[in-house]
Amino acid sequence: MTTNEIIEKIRDGLTGEYSVDMVYLEAEVEKYRSHKNGKAIENAIADLALEIMPDDKRELLNKMMYIDGKRLDKVFAEAQKLIEEKKIEESFRLTEALYTKIRMNYRETESEMYLSLRNPLEHQLYLYFYQPSKKLIRPVFNLSQMVLLHGYNLLELKRPEEAARVIGDAIRYNPMNTDAYFELAECYKVMHKPEDLLSVTKETIEIAVTPIQLSRCYCNLGYYCVDVKDYDRAVCFYYESLIYADNPVIPAELHHIHTITMKKIVPPTREEVNEAFEYYHMESGANKEIIGVISALAKEGIEKKDLSITRFYLHMQYGLTNDPEIKEMMDRYDLLAKERSKQGK
Repeated sequence: MTTNEIIEKIRDGLTGEYSVDMVYLEAEVEKYRSHKNGKAIENAIADLALEIMPDDKRELLNKMMYIDGKRLDKVFAEAQKLIEEKKIEESFRLTEALYTKIRMNYRETESEMYLSLRNPLEHQLYLYFYQPSKKLIRPVFNLSQMVLLHGYNLLELKRPEEAARVIGDAIRYNPMNTDAYFELAECYKVMHKPEDLLSVTKETIEIAVTPIQLSRCYCNLGYYCVDVKDYDRAVCFYYESLIYADNPVIPAELHHIHTITMKKIVPPTREEVNEAFEYYHMESGANKEIIGVISALAKEGIEKKDLSITRFYLHMQYGLTNDPEIKEMMDRYDLLAKERSKQGK
């Protein structure tokens, strides 16, 4: 069936009873989420939900979810497309409207707060680190990414001080959003605030959950060290970055250090790397508490016999630790998944 035929079929299933129909439409969204046209179907169902909504509820929804009759996610998508087309000022006008809308309508109260946590891991990490006492409300849209895009545009328009303030709001809507921390680091680079760059990089390391994120953090530490003329430790951090991911900018950064110091650049010893971390009051590798939470989630997946979740967290755990015992367990569950796939289960 085409998307239009699917939507007409869904429309035929409406009863005219609002509360019943909303439950029905939510179920239809889940049903077609994995469809090849899943996003288009979801958008059409959202429009259908708005169409059947009573006037009082529609007014509230318009206040929370629309700008001039256009859903926030559609405005966000348009703003992203304009960035791809290098039309930053045009994108800025849209993200400014998004930011204003979000700030006005998604405010924290004494008892509730909006959080755009993107997945179960971020949710578990947030609960672990923040132990919130307020009711957490998950908005329909990813408010953190929407606000972050406005911060990005401000930085592109050479307004880094404003960008840093806006990105702070993006972090408040999702304190686990490493993208926001990395963008804040870029602001501090532009503003020539090395100590703020060091501080935000340390914060990012504390919540990094992938090797690529750790690699970016160590690259930023290298940048900081160059900024404060600590070239030997900069080399240590750049090489440490390469352990976690292949970063194409690092050879150029190492060459830059060579042109400044006129010293031959050689890979540091493990002792030199450890000394660099100790000097800046850090430990190498992922935050042990992060690894502990991921380990607990993998164990939970095993206990529940949920193969997909088990494999997801084992792969994540191994990526951060390179632990051979985790690798052995990961390979065992990967093989099990392959066998089940062959059996059609």
